[in-house]
Amino acid sequence: MRGIKAARILSARAEADPLRHGFWLPGQHRFLTSNSKRRLYRTGNQHSGKTYAGCAEMRFRADGTHPFHSKAPIKEGWIICASWSQSVAIQQKYYDIAKGSLVEDTVFNPKTGFGQHNPTAIHKSGALVRFKTVNQGALNLASATIDVAMFDEPPTSPRVYEEVKKRLLKRNGDLLLTMTPVNAGPMDWLKELADSGQIEDIHVRLAAENMIPVGWSTPMLLDDGTPCDESWIEAVRADTMPHEAPVVLDGEWEMRATGRIFQGFNELHHVTSAIPAGRWDLCLGIDYGSKVGKQVAVLAMVDASGDYPRVHVLDETIGDEMTSSADDARAILEMLRRNNYGWHSLDQAWGDRVYMRGAEKKSNRDTMTDLARMLGLKGDAYLYPRLRTVKRGEGRGQGSKGAGVRWLHQAMVRRGCFTIDPKAQGVIEAIQRWDWSDDEMKDRIDALRYALWDHTFRMRAGLAVVPRLSIR
Repeated sequence: MRGIKAARILSARAEADPLRHGFWLPGQHRFLTSNSKRRLYRTGNQHSGKTYAGCAEMRFRADGTHPFHSKAPIKEGWIICASWSQSVAIQQKYYDIAKGSLVEDTVFNPKTGFGQHNPTAIHKSGALVRFKTVNQGALNLASATIDVAMFDEPPTSPRVYEEVKKRLLKRNGDLLLTMTPVNAGPMDWLKELADSGQIEDIHVRLAAENMIPVGWSTPMLLDDGTPCDESWIEAVRADTMPHEAPVVLDGEWEMRATGRIFQGFNELHHVTSAIPAGRWDLCLGIDYGSKVGKQVAVLAMVDASGDYPRVHVLDETIGDEMTSSADDARAILEMLRRNNYGWHSLDQAWGDRVYMRGAEKKSNRDTMTDLARMLGLKGDAYLYPRLRTVKRGEGRGQGSKGAGVRWLHQAMVRRGCFTIDPKAQGVIEAIQRWDWSDDEMKDRIDALRYALWDHTFRMRAGLAVVPRLSIR
């Protein structure tokens, strides 16, 4: 009973003040013990605790209780995030590790953090920790003298970085960065600062030795008890797009395509003319080509009724530079007919351009006009479904290509979640050959991505898709 009581006491203490009863991974330990006034903790996503280390440093400095340095409490520190949604998530992390040292009347809401207007954590020491977002603009950051600034994820520009540096000059303050170099635009300027020694670059890759806490002989465990050992790392790497692994797993400065992208594709397992049983959504995707006038259309089916969506690619049509938009529309209708469908059988149809830009280019508008004429409709206003564009919508601009490729990769590596008919030989070739180059292989992959567009982003948002076709 004494042992159980002691364990409960330790558990309660750890929950009340996790920093006092926790452990540090090697990268976190290097970051926290560093004396550098400018330092960067650069690592992959979700494995080396970069944000936790940054928040811990800020809490130690706010309280004046740093375990590795003897320093008085700061007056003011900033934690700078890329967006408000990210800021709320970071505020939650900070509250979880600092609540024991905050003033007693602190109000925290999981939805609004420390408040939507000037969110601030006030410590019993008198220190203020303010949460800023870079989308407030660099000029709005130029209004204070502070002791410590922490960027969680890369600064959006050198100007923002320099503006924050100015806020630190009077008190000879510290500038900290905890980041994975992804989705923030060119990082050459920051890499130059690190390479020249102006910033201490603490770079930690996903490796077994980096998952063993300082002072331990065994790796840390996930919440479900899985050890973060070589086997776990191997599984994580197998589940990651090869060209993204250098950045998202190892924190490298840039992604690198080494050979074909879809290494999880296997003709023996994935190519079949048999349509699996399921409730299917019929989707069309059209890419107008990196070469002038060369349209690619892909017909695919998605069953979103299970835990994971299943994809079956039915067919394709690939034009050439000499075909007109009418020729391409006719080829699309013929592709539908040979699979026993008509245009109205489609649940979704997506293309990459609404209007022409140049006399030689093709577009959704031209395709719909020709389709309506061939179907005997009075005009494209009567065409259903409409041919929608993938070039607009929140979250579907920057990063949408990577998101769609990852979605496809996940479908391919999950057993039974991706099949393709041998009729779609051009798409099969593209899956086997595409290496991220901007070529005709990419056009075929883009057409496939567009066919799956709504499912890709609805699944990311956790929304349901209601299919219309049932095959048993």
